[in-house]
Amino acid sequence: MSGGGNRSGQYAEQRGRIAERTFLDRVEWWLWNSGGPQPAQLAPDTQKIDYRIVVPSLWAQADSIPLNWQVKATDRFLVAQDSPLGYPCIRYEMRRHDLESLHEFSTSNSSLFLALAIQRNPQQVPNDLLLVPPPERFTWYALNLTEYFRRVEWRQLGRALFIPMQNRLNLATFSLLWSALWVDRFFGVLAGPDLMSAPRLRATIPRVFDRRESLLLTPTGDWDFLFKELPRHQPELDPPMFRKVNFRLGLAGALSIIRKRMYDAADRLDVVRNYCPESLYGTANLWLFSSAYHHFMSTTGEIAGERTDFVSQRLLPLPEDEIRETPRILLSTLWHVVLLYRALGTDVHLVTKPAQNAGDDYSYYGGGIGYFPWITLDGDQAEWMIEMETTRSMSDNLDFINDQAREKQLGAAHTVADAARLFNVPKNELALPRACPHLFFPMESIFVRYPRELFVTPGVRRP
Repeated sequence: MSGGGNRSGQYAEQRGRIAERTFLDRVEWWLWNSGGPQPAQLAPDTQKIDYRIVVPSLWAQADSIPLNWQVKATDRFLVAQDSPLGYPCIRYEMRRHDLESLHEFSTSNSSLFLALAIQRNPQQVPNDLLLVPPPERFTWYALNLTEYFRRVEWRQLGRALFIPMQNRLNLATFSLLWSALWVDRFFGVLAGPDLMSAPRLRATIPRVFDRRESLLLTPTGDWDFLFKELPRHQPELDPPMFRKVNFRLGLAGALSIIRKRMYDAADRLDVVRNYCPESLYGTANLWLFSSAYHHFMSTTGEIAGERTDFVSQRLLPLPEDEIRETPRILLSTLWHVVLLYRALGTDVHLVTKPAQNAGDDYSYYGGGIGYFPWITLDGDQAEWMIEMETTRSMSDNLDFINDQAREKQLGAAHTVADAARLFNVPKNELALPRACPHLFFPMESIFVRYPRELFVTPGVRRP
């Protein structure tokens, strides 16, 4: 018995070391070409963090995202169908002391995640896993321990952690985690303590991000909110903070102004076509988790209703001339945008990056609205184009949009297999779970909304 027990302990230690090494390999593969620093491996005896990973924002006006990970491994696991979380979960046993240590760490840090590696072939001696390619050694699951400890009565659950089965960890879900944290941190400025000195501005924020209230802020549908209302608050904040707040509120406000114009022309609106430069940078994440973007994009579906002649199209330029030079997490994000807005009735096409004016917004709206360039993006900043002098005509906008539409690389008619071939990644790395991950993303708020349509898409067959 003692010999078997010793061997079991040795195998567990070997498996744990290989899992940590494999996790690092997986993360480096997911973050390929993103320009982030090398993940930092911490002392293994801390029992709190194995890796500290910094995921770049891919846009200069947003902060990089630090992630702290604890890696665990097992060759046997129990699925609890009637779990206390309300979802089928993996029940993973840990020492009480280790759970308490993780909880203590989670209360003083912004992020703490568990990555659980389940050995695919439990009959295999752990050291032989090194003979297997890293993607084939383990099946990975993840849990946001910060959210878990905050929202679950974990002390009442004994020595067990419960990890929802939909929390599979691959390129697809890792990129979604990046998207969620990106949006949460980007708009987090509007919920931070720096705005305590600006009570009137703080009172405006909930209205700007409310689906209906935001329309009341711009009853005439003009751009006064950006150019008259927001500047009135400038004396309340120091210049750097006001620039941050002004852009975030202005972004949501501008989308509401455009929505207002669309609602006003709803009885005659039959075409909405946009070239959207947000996809060139980490700003593509706004399309997935920003509540303001979801309000804007769902407007088209509301107005179109059951009409089959309604044209709703968004063209998103690919960030690099060579697709495979684009960071994998960004490619995965863009594919999710295609899937999400297909579920909302809009054709999103990934198109070749134009040689000129790639960062400018181009648009055409039917129903007499016409066009209005409202933003331009580059890697360092965004600028409002509204009410600036432009030499563009409506035909210039349409010509540009038509030219880009002919450069389609990936669109709503394509499948996940098509996307995998185009991006040169295994198909299973783009596979999404059947249900939205739980206790994985930061909590929803007035700024953050989960893209649940990716997981449950009524009337549309998952490719």
